[in-house]
Amino acid sequence: MDRPRLEKILRWFIEQDGQEKNINFLGGEPLLSADLLVGLKDFLCEINPGKIIKIKDIPTNGTLADEAMLKLLKQEDIRLAFSLDGASFEDNKFRLKNEALFNKILKNIENYKNTYCLPRIKYTVLPALVKNFDRKILELINKGYHDIQFFPVVGFPWNREQVQEYKASINRITQFYMKILKMGYRGIQIHPLKDDFQRVLKGEYFDNAALCRMGSQPVFMPDGKAYTCEMAMQYNNPYLEKKFSIGHIDDLVDIQKMKSLKSYKLCQDAPTDCTQTRPGACCRKICLAYNLKTGLPFSPKEITLMLEMDSIPFLAAKEALTPRQELAMSHK
Repeated sequence: MDRPRLEKILRWFIEQDGQEKNINFLGGEPLLSADLLVGLKDFLCEINPGKIIKIKDIPTNGTLADEAMLKLLKQEDIRLAFSLDGASFEDNKFRLKNEALFNKILKNIENYKNTYCLPRIKYTVLPALVKNFDRKILELINKGYHDIQFFPVVGFPWNREQVQEYKASINRITQFYMKILKMGYRGIQIHPLKDDFQRVLKGEYFDNAALCRMGSQPVFMPDGKAYTCEMAMQYNNPYLEKKFSIGHIDDLVDIQKMKSLKSYKLCQDAPTDCTQTRPGACCRKICLAYNLKTGLPFSPKEITLMLEMDSIPFLAAKEALTPRQELAMSHK
C-alpha cells in the first residue's frame, strides 16, 4: 500500500460513526512496509476531530524488529505482537528453517522487552504440534514472556483426537491461570482466557464467547479494495470474495452491506453437523469452515469440530469459575 492510499483510507475511517477507532495493520509481514508508519501519529492527530484512536499491536515474525525499527516504533508509540510458537527453535520448525535466524528473533524480542515494553507473544497452535502445548506456554512464561495470546490455526482440518488434545491443554492452562489469579497476581496475562473470565463474571455467556467482528469492521487490501472479513479474500474462492466485498476506497465503501453481514451464519454457505439452535459469534467465522489450500468448504463433520474447538477456552473458563470463585474474583 502506498502512503496516499493509506491516508485516504484513514481519513475515511475517522469520519465514520463512532467515538473510538481501532486500527490494525496486518500482513504478510507488516514491518516490510514500516515506512508507512513514519509520521503516522502526527497525521492521525491532524485529521482527528476529537475521537479516541488506538493502533493495535502490530503482528510480526520479529526478523525486522532491530534497534532501528525499535526507535521508529517508540517514536510513533506503536507496539508489536511477536509470533512465536514456543521458546525453542524446534517448537518453531513450521515457521523457521534457520536456527541462527531464530536466535536473532529472540535477541530482537529481548531488546524490545528491555528497552521499550513487555512484548505480546502470539502462539499459533498447529494440529501436528497440539499435544501438551500447555507446556510450551509455561516455558514462555518462565522465560519472562508474560503477555501471551494463543489460538488454533484455521484453514486446515483438525481431527477429533487433536481437538481432544487441544481441550486437555486448555483445561490445564485454565487451572494454572486460575491459581495465579486467585493468589491476586495480575502480572501474567493469557488470552483469550483473560477476556473469557471477564465475560463469565459479567454473565456474557456463550453467545458472546467467540469474538468475530464480521459486519462491524472494514478491511482494506493494498490495492484499496474493501471487505468485511480479513479472511474472505485469502481462500481463492470467487463466491466468498464477492459475498464479503464492500467496495473500493476510490469509489464507494458500502457500510450498509457490511452491517447486514452481522447476521451472517456460515451454515448459510457450508453444511455442518451442528445442532445448536441459538447461534453464537463463532457461527459468523468463515475461517472455521473453509480450507485455505483448496478454497472449498470442509466436510460438515470438520466444520462442527472447528466450531466446538472455537468455544473450548470460554467453556473452560466458565467451568473453572464456580459461583463462589466468581464472587471472590469479582471483588479483586
